Amino acid sequence: MTHLTPAQRTAYAAEGYLAPLDVLSSAEAAGCAQRVAAVLAPCSGRPDARLRNSPHLLLRWMADLVRDPRVLDPISDLLGPDLLVLRTTLFVKPPRDNGTVAWHQDLAYWDLSSDETLTAWIAFTDSTSGNGCVRVMPTSHRGPLLRHRLGNDQYNRLLRGQLVNVQATPDRIADLTLRAGQMSLHHGLTLHSSDANQSDATRAGLAVRFIAPHVRQRGPWPSAMLVRGHDRHGHYTLLPAPRFDGDPLARAWHRRCLRHYAAHVLWQVARHPSPQHFALLARLITRGDYLRALRD
Repeated sequence: MTHLTPAQRTAYAAEGYLAPLDVLSSAEAAGCAQRVAAVLAPCSGRPDARLRNSPHLLLRWMADLVRDPRVLDPISDLLGPDLLVLRTTLFVKPPRDNGTVAWHQDLAYWDLSSDETLTAWIAFTDSTSGNGCVRVMPTSHRGPLLRHRLGNDQYNRLLRGQLVNVQATPDRIADLTLRAGQMSLHHGLTLHSSDANQSDATRAGLAVRFIAPHVRQRGPWPSAMLVRGHDRHGHYTLLPAPRFDGDPLARAWHRRCLRHYAAHVLWQVARHPSPQHFALLARLITRGDYLRALRD
């Protein structure tokens, strides 16, 4: 069992993050990195929209990973015995990659009824200050949900380009450095970002968004995967795990999930129409890989 100690729970509540936590052995992490490299080979080493967004719905080994007790035990200590995965994101920064992730809060665009949510970041390779590890602002989860804007930074890898203006001085930042196989956790309100990869090594990891089943997601057709316990509330369409890599039924479920995500963006635009939101729609429409993922 890999449950958190009382001191770790206290630290998470106080700081809004926890790292590092040992999850996978070095051999298991190396195996995950090799699998990632294999599935990305046709994409020149960088995930397209299909592989970047919720790959746990496509790849059996990723579905097994997000249900691994070593991952779930610490999450259960913080969110309770019943757990849903709202979505996952595969983050890969090749060597000398200029891509960044701007400062933001996850809850800014999830439209959830509660802040009882967290993100687990599982490192498949070493994640360091030099190759663009996750950075957080400790205690920022104690503040409110901040106003985010849609930026035009060509290097911001967030699909929506969202960011928040904050004073990110070095004394306010903690780098969540991880060895391959380790995991970090951060609260849905914790401000976080990542810098460009200035090293000669690839940085790869999986971000897993966990919620408890009683937390609602506003908007059309919410869906999630039940990974532990029971769903006694019925707020989500429960997504099945793929039976095997390349499962045609899994591809259909994944495509449906991406379409629902696009519908959720349209719903947000309809609720709060603005030039920035219309620019977001234009960005999605011109993303050829995202359109192919919706169609293929």
